[in-house]
Amino acid sequence: MPETALVRVPSAARHRYLGDRLSYRAAGPEGAPAIVLLHGIGAHSAYFRWAFDSLSTTLRVVAWNAPGYWLSDNLLTRAPDDMDYAQAVADFLDALGLERVALAGNSFGSAVAQAFAIHFPYRVSHLMLTGTGVGQKKLPLDRRHSFEARLRRAEQGSYQYGDAGVDHMVGAATPHEVRAMLVEMSRGIQAEGLARAVAFRLSKFFSPDHAHHMNMPVLMLQGSEDRINPREENADLLLPQLSQGRLDILAGVGHLPEVEVPSLYAQKVAEFLST
Repeated sequence: MPETALVRVPSAARHRYLGDRLSYRAAGPEGAPAIVLLHGIGAHSAYFRWAFDSLSTTLRVVAWNAPGYWLSDNLLTRAPDDMDYAQAVADFLDALGLERVALAGNSFGSAVAQAFAIHFPYRVSHLMLTGTGVGQKKLPLDRRHSFEARLRRAEQGSYQYGDAGVDHMVGAATPHEVRAMLVEMSRGIQAEGLARAVAFRLSKFFSPDHAHHMNMPVLMLQGSEDRINPREENADLLLPQLSQGRLDILAGVGHLPEVEVPSLYAQKVAEFLST
């Protein structure tokens, strides 16, 4: 897996952050078409460990650490909205000199990817979403309680957060060693980064209302056992609003296709990018 790399926040964007540093991992030929990967709320760039290996032969594969995650400095605002995260992705791409990319995101990362595709559609050639989360117009009480419970665990300590386990996030066939890797990775969470992400996911951002801006090809990969973002509450609401949308159901897969079925994920992405 590639080492963590650092990049300076562009000077014009510095006022949006508590520092001047963003971090990421990257693999593949410099100058090759770029695919940028956005992790979920309890992860960081190491989540995409298998994607680096499988996609980097022909692509420049870049996985960010969202603001407040790993070695990325946090956003200044404590209650970021869709534009804040869309602008953060734009700042990250500007820092790396990437103008137009294929963009892929899981869960929280899928919401960030949609926000960027809505506000900066001309910078996205293809959009890929897994564990798709579309947000909500009205926040259900159980959803608020679920996110707030995760934040409380993170505030008590990274081991406290990670030790809750991931069995509810993956399909029944996911190997023990993958589950153990996910637990270890989640221990790298920083509470303040998670707090910003939770605030965004509890906001009133509802991507189907803005889907007409997402005029690029969109592929959603949905695990049939995804209990975190069920398709009927998320992907099924977004799909009819997309002009070039497609939904593929992955049998026996949960919320994290990139690590549950990495070969199938890489195959689906490669096929989609070739269209």
